[in-house]
Amino acid sequence: MNARLMACLGSAAFAALVTGCSAAHVFAPDAPPLSRAASEELCEQANAARPSVTSFRSMAESTITAGRDTVSFRYAIVAREPDSMRIDLLPNEGAFTLGMLTIHGGESQSVNVQEKTFKRSRGGSTALQEFLGMPGASQEVIQALVTGVPPLFDCRRVKLYEEGRRDVTVLDPAVRVAYTIDGDSARVKRFSMLAPDDEAILAEGALYYSRSDSPASMSLAVHEPHEANGVFLFKKITLNPVIDDVVFEVPVPAGYEEEE
Repeated sequence: MNARLMACLGSAAFAALVTGCSAAHVFAPDAPPLSRAASEELCEQANAARPSVTSFRSMAESTITAGRDTVSFRYAIVAREPDSMRIDLLPNEGAFTLGMLTIHGGESQSVNVQEKTFKRSRGGSTALQEFLGMPGASQEVIQALVTGVPPLFDCRRVKLYEEGRRDVTVLDPAVRVAYTIDGDSARVKRFSMLAPDDEAILAEGALYYSRSDSPASMSLAVHEPHEANGVFLFKKITLNPVIDDVVFEVPVPAGYEEEE
């Protein structure tokens, strides 16, 4: 595998692959948004049907393609509400870590094992987007995509669009993410991460289920900043396990240099 490419993966799994321009992708539901009263009613129903998720563990096998480059690796993801998450980037074989991101207590820390560097910052969303190379990614979004359970929506601000087969698309303008929710199971089927104007799609994908309530796989297309496509296979998803603080409190190895 390309050594330069592997060195970049610890900090940005998608964005480091290629450079170039992207075509326009527009968020345009077939039907106009529902009235405020109808939106709030359906939103409250979706919140009521949502299973409780306070923590989760998962392993994801992924293949990412961008231009002529294709890479495969694994993610080990652990999260606990309200604000703790850890993502380990692993090779296809072996248990050693290529990169790691931890978010805990309002602070984030990313480690690039290939370059022996680390970076600390306040908050988690920016660090998460940089680590994954996925615009619009947040802890809430990652939890929804891995578990298939949508977030609790603020019914006073979201916009709802009716889809076929009783499905509903819920757009949250505050975080610029739209989830299409299955009308029968209340699980996430599709998602779009939007630009600030809520029209251009930065990244989008679909979740697929087998016999489990949790996703079996996900397809992902990143349109901005660079075109990339991915397929993720989810393994060993465990909902609501007990997770100790020590999982998120990982010291930086000796000899690593801090990035500004």
